[in-house]
Amino acid sequence: MIRVQIPAYTDHWMKGDRYGELVKTSQQKATGVGRMLLSNASGMLDIAHVKLDKSGKTVSVLMDDCEVLL
Repeated sequence: MIRVQIPAYTDHWMKGDRYGELVKTSQQKATGVGRMLLSNASGMLDIAHVKLDKSGKTVSVLMDDCEVLL
């Protein structure tokens, strides 16, 4: 499994639940400002589904905002 740190802008990160395992990745169509700034050539955003260590919850965040841990 790949371990990641979720982005600091999430509530879970602020509560100390910062690390977890990458469960899966998916894509979502980018709309609005995200379409211009964040999407790849196909107009899709990469979403990471991360199961957090502390709470056991699975959260969805932008893959580009996650930090992969070694």
